[in-house]
This record gives sequence, structure tokens and C-alpha cells, in this order.
Amino acid sequence: MRGREFLARLREEVLIGDGAIGTMLSERGFGRDSSFERLNLTHPEILRDLHQAYLDAGAEVLETNTFGANRTKLGERHAGEVADINRVGVALVREVAGDRAYVAGSVGPLSVRHAGRETAPLTDEEVRAIFREQIVALADAGADLLMLETFTDLHQLLLALETARSVCDLPLVCMLAFHEKGHTYSGVHVTSAVESLLRAGADVIGANCGRGVRSVVHAVKVLTSATELPVAAYPNAGLPEYVDGRYLFGAPLPYLTDQAVAMVEQGVNLIGGCCGTTPAYVARLRERLGKRKPAVRVTIPSRPVVVPTTAMPVGLPNNSMLRRRSAGPFIVVELDPPRDLHYEPVLRRAQELRDLGVDAITMGDNTVATLRMGNMALAQIVQEQTDLPVIVHLTCRDHNLLGLQSLLMAAHVQGLHHILALTGDPARVGDQPGATSVYDLNSFGLIELIAKFNRGINNAGLPLGRQTEFTIGVAFNPNGRNLTAQVARLRKKVALGAHFAMTQPIYDLDRYRQMRQETADLGIPIFVGVMPLLSERNAEFVHNEVPGIALTEAVRQRMKGLSGKAGRQMGLEICKELIDGMIETADGFYIIPPQTRTEMALELADHIHQRWNARGNREAALGLPATQAES
Repeated sequence: MRGREFLARLREEVLIGDGAIGTMLSERGFGRDSSFERLNLTHPEILRDLHQAYLDAGAEVLETNTFGANRTKLGERHAGEVADINRVGVALVREVAGDRAYVAGSVGPLSVRHAGRETAPLTDEEVRAIFREQIVALADAGADLLMLETFTDLHQLLLALETARSVCDLPLVCMLAFHEKGHTYSGVHVTSAVESLLRAGADVIGANCGRGVRSVVHAVKVLTSATELPVAAYPNAGLPEYVDGRYLFGAPLPYLTDQAVAMVEQGVNLIGGCCGTTPAYVARLRERLGKRKPAVRVTIPSRPVVVPTTAMPVGLPNNSMLRRRSAGPFIVVELDPPRDLHYEPVLRRAQELRDLGVDAITMGDNTVATLRMGNMALAQIVQEQTDLPVIVHLTCRDHNLLGLQSLLMAAHVQGLHHILALTGDPARVGDQPGATSVYDLNSFGLIELIAKFNRGINNAGLPLGRQTEFTIGVAFNPNGRNLTAQVARLRKKVALGAHFAMTQPIYDLDRYRQMRQETADLGIPIFVGVMPLLSERNAEFVHNEVPGIALTEAVRQRMKGLSGKAGRQMGLEICKELIDGMIETADGFYIIPPQTRTEMALELADHIHQRWNARGNREAALGLPATQAES
């Protein structure tokens, strides 16, 4: 069997793998906006020529063009093509390689981010099922081995390894991507990864991609001294530069080859290339290495380096507004930043809310994708001048992963310690034509990121120098048809580190009671959204066009025919009745004044205080013990 032959040869000689596929396809004019993996079906002749070029250069292990050939990367439109793309990927390599090279089925990590969609992380069973679909197709098509490569999440790699072991007996080459300090981008050190992969039964352990050549060199030094298993190394051709819509890798060929040879001398058994490498690199390796035996290694068992991960629990920060112990439900009022440079009215309204006893203010981040002043700068001013905590909305729409982390660092030093983690409405629904959405993360990923910061590490697992103290808030929509599914999503957010939730406006007391019942075990406060309506027209717009909000038929009938002062008065009456029905059990209220009408928020906040005080006086008159609502 060629798989066993492959492993036996690795013990006796250094094998040379191929180089980048994506880079070479880009050279031929294909952009990343098209799926490289689907080219197996649409342009097989190009892949055939590419594999032939690597074989002619001296590669003995050829990878299939299937790195992202799973349903999370292909998307809903092409998910039905998973088996065909993988099957053809193997066939194209086998047609070229014959018996001259081994066919390595390439399996990359799954995408857990969904652009613009509030999608919960995949469960382990879902991950296994997705990997199983791809791996079975590769194995059935006749791959000699599997390359599980470029993983940044050790847990996901272990799931892929476990799945592969359960459905086939092919050799498994398991490679993680590290940065130059020896950690994966999820914070796992290379020594910990070695221990886990050894226990899981990997046949070959290695490093590929990552932060240029240096990151792979560093990982190889640890790998070759920590295990007797064969070691693989597939470095990038340096760090990329973005030029004219393409990523160019600039490491000179002599330098890249020297580093690869040095890794072989360190004890690497399988050497190839990742992003930016070409057949010229493989040819130079073949020339330099010839037929070489693996270097003798001296293994030094080392204890795994324990690095904090997102699985570790995080308590409520000491500076959290939720540690308030005064009686009564918590009151949060939304004040959006202005659409121009006149911020003074917002500050004035915040001071009015403070004087009435509001507990916190929340500020949107370009709500509904509409351009407004940056909320963090304004939040700092408001917080300093009112001494009220400001909950800053942070969306994934406008900021990539790098920018989100910079904003979190800035928020920490600005004293903004309360963050509402949101995916954000798509930019296309806003008021800025041509604006695009980013969505490197969704709200689930952002919660995980903030939780990492609270442990003192950034997304790459590198230390921040100190721990942040963010209280993490999340959005919760109890108005959907399937409340149980919404509660399940909230439960996942709590498991990831959420400390409190704020709901969409609720206009149905029965739905509120059902929500309270189904969330009773979550252990976090839930602030109920309250938004007064202005008129019949406003009510119909909210009900029919605003996602996540549903009015009862009774509310719509009460607003019918009303506008102006009469409409506003009825909107307030409805909200007051809802508050009266919730005040006995609500953790807090999230008041959303429409169209900057802060006077409506003031009236509702005053009503909450009056009803709570009346409740306390009634209990005292009846000789009942005073109750205290702690958020």
C-alpha cells in the first residue's frame, strides 16, 4: 500500500513536496473572489499543467487542489459539489503523478465565520460531519495520504484527525500555522501541540504557512527535538505585500532555499513550500538536497507550555456596572452619536438622564449602517462628564480582526469597560453608497476575542501586558417565531463569555414571560428592550420593516389613526403598561428613545422609579421583607 510505503520512505530519505497552488493560479489570472477549488471542475487542464510543473521540478509529494473543498468554504451555492471537487482533485494529480509521486489529499480548516450572519459556532459534531464528507471523498478517490494543513485551531485539527482515523487508514500529515513566537493564532504553543497530536495518533507532525519563513524555522526547532515522528515543513516565501489586488511574496529564492536546507539539517523529513513558493523553489531544493537521508535527531522531552485559551472561565470584572447593589431594576438608555460634528446635545441629554437616576448609557456603532460620529471618542467624553458607565456597541461590520483588537486596546486605556458585541447590519442597507462590510468575525467570534483580552492575550495568543476588564454584553432577540432557538444562541454566547444581554423591544407580555422562563438558568441579567412608538405610520414601519421587532395586533390597533402628540402619548402609555407587567421580575430595562426624543426616555425612566418605589411601599405596608433586584 502506497501510504505505508510513504511513511517507510520518510524514515529513510528526505522527501520533497510541491509548493503553492493558490499563488500559481493567481499568476494565471484567477482571483480569490472565485473558488480555486472549483477550478478542478471548470479548468482541469490548468491544474493538470500545474501539477506537472511541480513533478518536473522534482516534487515527490503532490497535493490536490482541495484545501478549501468543504461546504463551509464553498458556500451554500456549491456545497453539493464537495464530493465531485475532491474526487476530481485526486484524479488530476494521479493522472500526472502515476507512480512517480505520492498523491496527498489536502484538507484545510473550516470557515467558522459567516459574512453578515449572526451564526453560532459549529458544534464538534457538525465539524466532524463536514470533515467526514471531504475526507471520505478523498480516500475513496484513491489519495495515498492526507495533508491536514494550515490549521490555527488545534482543537479543530484534532477533530479532523479523529474523523480521518474513523473513516480511513491513510497516513495523516498534521500541520499547524504558527507565528514567530511559537504559538498558533489561537494561543497554543508548539510544545503543547506536539503532545496533543502525539496522543491523537498523527503520523507526521509539521508546520506550514504562518508568519513567513521564520515562524516555520522556529517551530521546526521545537518539533525535531520534541518527537521522534517524521516532521514536515512547508514555509511561505516570506511575508506578503498587497499589490494591484494580489498578494506578492518577496523572499529571495536563495534565502528561501537556504532556510529549507537548514531545516532538513535540523531533522525535517518532508520539505515543501506554501504561499508564494513556485516550481523554481522545488527545483532548487531538488538540486541542493539530492537524495539525502534524514538528519539524526536528539529528542528532548519537554513539558507543554500552558497558554490561556477561550475555554477557560472568566468571572465578572470588579469594575463592572453589574456589581451595583442598589434596589430596583437596572435602567439603560440608548443615545446614538450624532450624524454631524455637533455632539453637545448628546452630552446634554446624557446629563439629564444621569440626574434622573439612569444607571448606564449605551451608544451605537453606526446603527443600521448609517454614518455617525465614532462612538468611542464620544463615549469617553460622556462618561467623564456624567460619571455614568457607557456601554459601547462594537460591530464586526466596519472593522477587520486587526482593527477590532486595536479598538479594544484603545477602549481599555480610555476607561470604556462595557462592550456590546454585535455582528452589525450589512453596509449595503446604510446611507453610504459603495461602503462594504468586513465581517472577519461575527458576534460569537467577537465575544471570544474580548474574553481573550480579559485573560491578557490577543487573538494570536500573545500577551497584552495586562488583563482587560471588559464587561461583555450581547444582543438577544426574543421576538422570533422560534424562541427556543434564540435562547440556545444566547446560551452559546454566555458559554463564550457574555456577562449580560439586551433584547430587542418587546411588545408582548406573554412572550416576555416565556422568555423569562426559558432563560432562568442562564445566570446573567437580561435588560428588556422598551421603545415607545410615535404614530400609526411609525408602528407599521417598525412592525413590517425593522428586523427583530414584532408588534402584537392589539398594539397596532391602539396606534391606528394616531400621529403627533396623541401618537407619542399612546406610545408612552403602551410602554408604561408593559413596564408595569414586567417590573416584578425584570433584571433591567433598555430604553430606546425614537428619533433622539430623550424626553420620552426620561418619562419612562421616571415611571420605572415610581413603580418600583410604590412596590416597596406596598410591601412595607403589608409587613413583607424588602426585596432587592441585583443586576
